[in-house]
Amino acid sequence: MKILNINAITEKIKRKALFTEGTMDSGILFYEPGETMVPHKHPDLDEIFYVISGKGIININGKDFLIKEKDVMLSPHEESHGFTNNGDKNLVILQIKNTIMM
Repeated sequence: MKILNINAITEKIKRKALFTEGTMDSGILFYEPGETMVPHKHPDLDEIFYVISGKGIININGKDFLIKEKDVMLSPHEESHGFTNNGDKNLVILQIKNTIMM
């Protein structure tokens, strides 16, 4: 077992990998105020996003939805998704990815 504390992550990076096990992978996404991740999709991944802190917008298949702390979202494979931090603090998101076995 491995235990990590989110507050202990101090690197200035966009994604910090956490755990990988089998087909599952997880990481923490960091977006500074005004920062955007262009919408994209993965043909072989389902993803779950959990907002740890901050607020912003998730774009799902071309539609914008407001997100805030403690919101959780599922993005199935082939569904496009992207993020924009429209707040004044960092947007921090837990990302859990599962590879689809075809």
